[in-house]
Amino acid sequence: MRLHSLQYLRAIAALVVVYSHACIQVPAYRAQLMEFGSFGVDIFFVISGFIMLYISKPHHTPKAFIANRIRRVAPLYWFFTLLMAVIFLILPSVFANTELRVEALIQSLFFIPHFSDAHPGEVWPIVAPGWSLNYEMYFYAVFALSLFAAQKYRLWIISVVIIAVFVLAHALNSNGALSEFFTDTVVFEFIFGMLLAYAWQRGFRLPSWLGAILLIVGFALLIMHSQNVALAALDLPGIVTYGIPATMVVAGTLFIKLPENGFGILLGDASYALYLSHIFVLGLLRIVLPPILGDDFTAAILFVLISLVVCLTASIPIHQYIDNWLLKQERLGHGPTVKQREA
Repeated sequence: MRLHSLQYLRAIAALVVVYSHACIQVPAYRAQLMEFGSFGVDIFFVISGFIMLYISKPHHTPKAFIANRIRRVAPLYWFFTLLMAVIFLILPSVFANTELRVEALIQSLFFIPHFSDAHPGEVWPIVAPGWSLNYEMYFYAVFALSLFAAQKYRLWIISVVIIAVFVLAHALNSNGALSEFFTDTVVFEFIFGMLLAYAWQRGFRLPSWLGAILLIVGFALLIMHSQNVALAALDLPGIVTYGIPATMVVAGTLFIKLPENGFGILLGDASYALYLSHIFVLGLLRIVLPPILGDDFTAAILFVLISLVVCLTASIPIHQYIDNWLLKQERLGHGPTVKQREA
């Protein structure tokens, strides 16, 4: 079954991440814009948890699963990581805040969580958006472990392992990068996605109108939390403020009956390319546009709008010509279904 609605949501999630980063590119603009959108990553994590369980089959093996995941995720990420290293050496002014060490480059390429040199306190690779890929690879490793067991136990094995690692990391409290990584509640968003897939596979459905309400309320809560509006005084963990609303958004998208649209599916296909490439495009736009646009509110709005259009436009050929070339599979006009692409 082709879940084209999730393709649309992937495109939207990537775009809101682009918006959030466009808002902070130029200091003069940042003060005039309402910044939000980092929650797009939370939506990605819920979708990932859903898709992995949704496509899981009894015959899948850990070796084949890991090989497929690395083949799908790593090539384009490695391409942009190495591109980042080259650009930093040749033209470091393209990026607002970047340092490069060989050790950090190696850790980034192998998805090893480490503290960023350019952003102290953040467990980020040298291509900053890649922090989410470290969590994806962690989830894939745990999912591969579950493939040794019968299919009916996979959800529960994965949930127990993720919770156990979270509790152990909290107990050890080493204050290192790995401790910081494993104690982030964002890991539970994968479980939320799997629970949603578990219910979906067993025929649980909601009316389209209720799906629309879940979608609207979920997005509203995500935006409100990002502005410290909703329940800010309670200091709730991210899994509550972002994980639950993100799950509402994914669930609502599934339950809404939407027509299949080829361009929308293409944007969903290109969402990974958009997610990884946009910081490079924004780096160039940050240099080129402000002298032309000025520094008032209108200039700030124009900068964000132009950034969204240019980043999105650039992501399509990157997906079609670079990502697909690296994968050595689907070409123009032959995009895979969600099920085929994620398998």
